[in-house]
Amino acid sequence: MTAFAALPELYVSPAAGQGLRADAARLAAWDLTAEQTAELALMMDGGLFPLRGYLSQADHQAVLADGRLASGMVWPLPLALAVPDGLAAELEPGQDIALREPGGAVLAIMSVTDIWGAGPALLGGRIKGLAAPRGRDAALTPNALRARFRAAGCRQVLAELGAGGVMLRPDRGEPVALPLAVQSALGQAILARNHGATHLLLPEDAAARRRLCAHADGLGLDPVG
Repeated sequence: MTAFAALPELYVSPAAGQGLRADAARLAAWDLTAEQTAELALMMDGGLFPLRGYLSQADHQAVLADGRLASGMVWPLPLALAVPDGLAAELEPGQDIALREPGGAVLAIMSVTDIWGAGPALLGGRIKGLAAPRGRDAALTPNALRARFRAAGCRQVLAELGAGGVMLRPDRGEPVALPLAVQSALGQAILARNHGATHLLLPEDAAARRRLCAHADGLGLDPVG
């Protein structure tokens, strides 16, 4: 995949979405927290590529143990959907659940594959996206930025990681600030790559530099500095 090629998104077609919305009224539902809503929006927009949903139990445990998926792919973010134990007790693998943003609109349908843990329980499974949450900036999605960098004729985009998010500095055009809540350097680097970064400015922190350099091949970013 070239640097600025479009990434797969998790949204279904409008026709499929209409049918899924009608089905959602008959499904168990979970009202997402604000943090979960932002996480789901990133996932549906392609920001968490190559994930197609929340991690399975095996992948989640592998990430916690080694910062990799069970397949061996570098992935530092243990993304599972946390829900109350009571809701988890009503579900079983193979069942669908409607995911609603605060206010009640259904954003996605999750096909549950894994249920584990307690206090809270954790769910894994694939996502079918229906709609972006309110307030999401369409100009800052991965594919919107990749299209912007393509149109500008960029050859490289440098990512600078920071406590408040990621700054993307294309070689043509204005910098772009991504207010990402992920704090780990590896997590920020993956999100930067998915939003169009080609190069990574290594941070001054020695431990973060070593970790990023150790996973440079898996990140798909050229280190600088």
